[in-house]
Amino acid sequence: MKANEITYREFEPDERLKDFIKCYWYFSIRTKCLKPFDILPDGYFDLLIVMRGNQIVDTLLTGIWSKSISISYTENTEVFGIRFKPIAIGGLFQFSIKDTIDHYQHMTLKDLGVNEQMVVDGLNGFPEYLVHYLNQQLLRLIPDNNIDKRLKKCFELVEASGGNKPVDAIAQTIGLSARQLHRLVSRMLGMGIKDYSKIVRFKKCLHMVKSNQTDYVHYYDQSHFIREIKHFTGLTPAQLNLKQNDRFIQYYDFDRL
Repeated sequence: MKANEITYREFEPDERLKDFIKCYWYFSIRTKCLKPFDILPDGYFDLLIVMRGNQIVDTLLTGIWSKSISISYTENTEVFGIRFKPIAIGGLFQFSIKDTIDHYQHMTLKDLGVNEQMVVDGLNGFPEYLVHYLNQQLLRLIPDNNIDKRLKKCFELVEASGGNKPVDAIAQTIGLSARQLHRLVSRMLGMGIKDYSKIVRFKKCLHMVKSNQTDYVHYYDQSHFIREIKHFTGLTPAQLNLKQNDRFIQYYDFDRL
């Protein structure tokens, strides 16, 4: 596939939203062939706005993926996404995503207080304008004092340690028992903190695998490293070839305009 047939860009959120949003992103494809992509677990959940022919055809809220999934797009498809951090549940939003693990649910932009026509106009103009509009809408959702600071600290510890901090140590740091922590995270995400930590470790490892397929710094040994990569992807590290295979949309070096 020619590089100019795919556009992928990422945009930083407003500084005040960085606790809740990893990034905004925009994807478009201009090939007539059905093109498959593999989405790999990264510990985030996404709002996806899918457009064709200058019209929104679907709005989806994904759960957190615990395994790789394949999706396919064809000509003249645009997707604008918001990649949320777990603490957005209970922070920006008062709903749970536990029932959408490895799945998605349909929703409307109206559910988020977002004007559909503003999204269409933004994508027909410049994605930066849309990012600015969404920042303003989502900033209104930030609660004054309802964020669970224990869970916020929990996810920060998992991320900072690359998924390697023991659950007991996390629980002790934030003042909960391991059982309480497991219950709280499961109620939010549909998986316990131990399984979530494995996904974060896998995500961190992939960034290293992209440049060095034998780098297993986040794992005890090479066999554990290979086994876990294969568990999440179905492939060995050598087979992933992240830099050269545009199937792996999250890691391939697309032209970023």
